[in-house]
Amino acid sequence: MRNENGVKKLVRAVLDAEPPDHIWYFMPSANGFGRQGIPDFVGMHKGRMFAIETKFGNNDLTPYQLREVSDIIRTGGRAWIVRDTTLDGFRAEFREWVDLHNALTG
Repeated sequence: MRNENGVKKLVRAVLDAEPPDHIWYFMPSANGFGRQGIPDFVGMHKGRMFAIETKFGNNDLTPYQLREVSDIIRTGGRAWIVRDTTLDGFRAEFREWVDLHNALTG
């Protein structure tokens, strides 16, 4: 993996492994016309909101990204910051989160 697009591709594979009737997500375009700082992935799993911001190398969250992630968490959503070095941990944590919601919702 050489850049953030590689991280996004692997995150998308994790999300796409879920049954389509349980998960919905999209990747907002970063064309400068929308709200600054929206995470790379925004979605729902069985009624629970999640967001994922991807990073590569030593890149940190921008102040706008930090604001959005903080607001998502503050209002009850789940947010992950996924780096090229944390993909395995994200995969396991996302699986646990999904399994918990599946157990609660049947």
